[in-house]
Amino acid sequence: MGAGVLYSLLTALLTPAGYSAFANELLFGMWTMAAPVAGMLVRRPGSALFGELLAALAEMLYGSYFGPGVLISGVFQGFGTELGFIAGRYRRYDTWTLFLGAIGTTLLSFIYEFFKFGYGEYGIGMVTALLLVRFASVTFFGVILVQGIMKLYNRVQELAVSGS
Repeated sequence: MGAGVLYSLLTALLTPAGYSAFANELLFGMWTMAAPVAGMLVRRPGSALFGELLAALAEMLYGSYFGPGVLISGVFQGFGTELGFIAGRYRRYDTWTLFLGAIGTTLLSFIYEFFKFGYGEYGIGMVTALLLVRFASVTFFGVILVQGIMKLYNRVQELAVSGS
């Protein structure tokens, strides 16, 4: 819910310059983190998709002003991440599969939102910039931050085992 407030503030700041669409793209990766975290924790087919759908449902139930549309977005985001794990045949759970998932999430979600938000009205330079910013955001939040979360999780697990 805090991300929604940040989104509103960023949109307000960028609108006078004509760059309001970048508010979504800069923060986009934050909304997609549930999928790679779920996929890394529950190493089973479909866990990334299910994790993202649960996160989208929680966001909707908490009163997100994006409404039920977050569920549709959650499908594209979760399945995009799932593609990375599919590419690793559900045997690899590492930077490479997270990176492939970031590519999948970026492309699938961008195609969906290209039509949803009317990005076709923009010139090719603007559309390309929006896509690249989204990819950078998804890579930062969905690869770099998720790796950090997993390192902390694994460290806690090691401490719990050694402390027993």
